[in-house]
Amino acid sequence: MNNASSRNRQPSTDKKTLAVFENLSICSGSERYATRNQIKKLFDVPKKTLSDNIARLKKDGLIRGAKIRLTAKDGKKYNTEVFNLPEVIKIGFRLRSEFALDLQDFASALMVDKYNQIVEEKRMLEIELSYAWNKSDIDELYKRTD
Repeated sequence: MNNASSRNRQPSTDKKTLAVFENLSICSGSERYATRNQIKKLFDVPKKTLSDNIARLKKDGLIRGAKIRLTAKDGKKYNTEVFNLPEVIKIGFRLRSEFALDLQDFASALMVDKYNQIVEEKRMLEIELSYAWNKSDIDELYKRTD
């Protein structure tokens, strides 16, 4: 999977890529959270790999996680660690599963698109300003008020 040819694929930009995050079942207002088990299933990685990466991200101060109390199907209450969507994405950027690589490609494409949009907006603003500058009265612009 880590060979160069597999990284040259086009990122999946369909709604399915983002819809997977709608299945994060723990919600608080507009926030969505995922347990370690949900993240393990989402990125299809071994529990040990996930735990190691979460520990490194916590050590680096990039994620914190939160402890919540959940009621299991058997009625018992358990303290469970959950991660919000930005933290889930950060975790995914550390992993190398097929879905994690697709997520990385998708996020990179979004960043490039946003960068290009900003560059184009800047260019258009510079054109508008240069047009306004050239149309203004030059004598008026440099008029001294002494």
